[in-house]
Amino acid sequence: MTSANGSGYEVYPESLRKATEGIYHSAGILRDFATHDLGGLSLSSHDVGMLGDQVNVVQAFGSMIVEMQDKSRRNFDRLIGLGAAMDKAADYYDAQDEEHYKRLVEIEREAN
Repeated sequence: MTSANGSGYEVYPESLRKATEGIYHSAGILRDFATHDLGGLSLSSHDVGMLGDQVNVVQAFGSMIVEMQDKSRRNFDRLIGLGAAMDKAADYYDAQDEEHYKRLVEIEREAN
């Protein structure tokens, strides 16, 4: 589909949909990272020793894991939103292509 404003660019809905698949795949990786990869990570005072226990390494590590999970989940949500927006754009350009096709068919009928 060539742009209506004459800028010369073209949008291919199938390319948008293919890119969307990659975005959804990336979102799934982030979700799995937050849930599975980070979910089982923890430390105890036995892991860090007396000095680590005195400077609260266990609590700091736990807080860091929670923060990484939260950020990963937020970025998952953002990627899902981006994918949905790209799907919507692909739908829009598909509809425009369909309208152009119908107009061409109509013009051809009138010419015959």
